[in-house]
Amino acid sequence: MKRLMALILGIAMLLGVTSCAKKVEVPSKSDVRKVVEEEYEMEFKCKSQDISDDEKEAEWLFLSKDGSLEVTVTWNAKNPEEFEFDEEEHPEATETDATESETETEATETTEETTEATTTATTTEATSASSENTDNTDATDGTTNAPAQGNGKYVNFDEMNFYINGQKFTLGKTTLQDMIDAGVPFKEEDLGDAKNNLKPNYQSAGFKIVLGEYYSAQVYAFNDTSEGKPINECYINEIYFPISDRQEQDILSFDFPLTMTMDDLKANAGDPDKTSHYDSDDSDYYSDTFKYESESERYISGSRYEFQFTNSVLRYIYITYMP
Repeated sequence: MKRLMALILGIAMLLGVTSCAKKVEVPSKSDVRKVVEEEYEMEFKCKSQDISDDEKEAEWLFLSKDGSLEVTVTWNAKNPEEFEFDEEEHPEATETDATESETETEATETTEETTEATTTATTTEATSASSENTDNTDATDGTTNAPAQGNGKYVNFDEMNFYINGQKFTLGKTTLQDMIDAGVPFKEEDLGDAKNNLKPNYQSAGFKIVLGEYYSAQVYAFNDTSEGKPINECYINEIYFPISDRQEQDILSFDFPLTMTMDDLKANAGDPDKTSHYDSDDSDYYSDTFKYESESERYISGSRYEFQFTNSVLRYIYITYMP
């Protein structure tokens, strides 16, 4: 909750707003997206299809990079400088084991900035991994036994596959119900929401795939129709996987090896469309993010493969399909 309040108060202060209520005024529509994406390291997910027939309302969905916080921004033409924020926290989004969760909690409580909290938690994890392994390449050896599948293409926008126990599922084609029927080990509590209604042009909250104790990946369903629809009837359009250096798993695999290096990825898929690099002050921690993107015909946010490397070791995977 402290993290949530930091986000709301931070946006208000940055935009020169004295009120900390959920409805805040900003100079223009584009400013909110820029603030949320750049200042708070949140990812722009999708826009309701273009707004509405009369173009009087718009809705944006943002997700923090660690998957722990969703922010919905609603705009109405009657008050074009007013945005309403609707926040939803997912505290277990990046949970990998009890130690990591406690580290992230401690980091969040001892910092005033959300971005600093995220960096601290990640740095702590990376430092721990370094002390437990003689080098970073060995850190991923043995952490996952699931081999790469597919036709050898690491980035394939024509068929964005992932595999559970060797069975292929494809973003944009596989429904949540298909995965349930196939016996995918979802977290039971999440399945209680499977038949809930999902609004048009909207993405669901994550459904956790249990890979081990305190270790999971998440998939998201997307309703790209003009009417509400049960979540289980919607197709899966995104998978998020934080790779643990402390637990083995042989359940989830992709069309690329989880032990690949940055050079391996570029050799197979070519240069990414976007890259970013971060160095910590003491140089013990650094990260690189590679994004491969494909434009959507209907939405601002397109399809993407995103790979995040920590100290040159693959640690986070986001694969998203947008029609």
